[in-house]
Amino acid sequence: MKRHCTLVVTAALLLPGCAMLEWHKDGGTAETRDRDLAACAAKAQAEALRFDVLPPPQVTVDAQGRVIAVQPPRQDNQRFLAEQDLLRACMRERGYVLRESAAK
Repeated sequence: MKRHCTLVVTAALLLPGCAMLEWHKDGGTAETRDRDLAACAAKAQAEALRFDVLPPPQVTVDAQGRVIAVQPPRQDNQRFLAEQDLLRACMRERGYVLRESAAK
């Protein structure tokens, strides 16, 4: 029973953290926000390409003793995180703040 109560309390504490956030600017319209968001997203995507660098190949030896070069997998998360940071910076430069969505 104690575990059940703990789960209920934990869920109740976490639910408010699931609120949707949206960009808001005093005096701004939804159309202007959408246009600014699209412009900032395009700019951020273009600038984040500089973070999209392939890691150098790794040289190893296979089971037969041959030297081979293996290309490690791409780390797209670095570019994605940079893109999100650039997008937020662009929107803030345009006077927007992230806040909880009014529509629920």
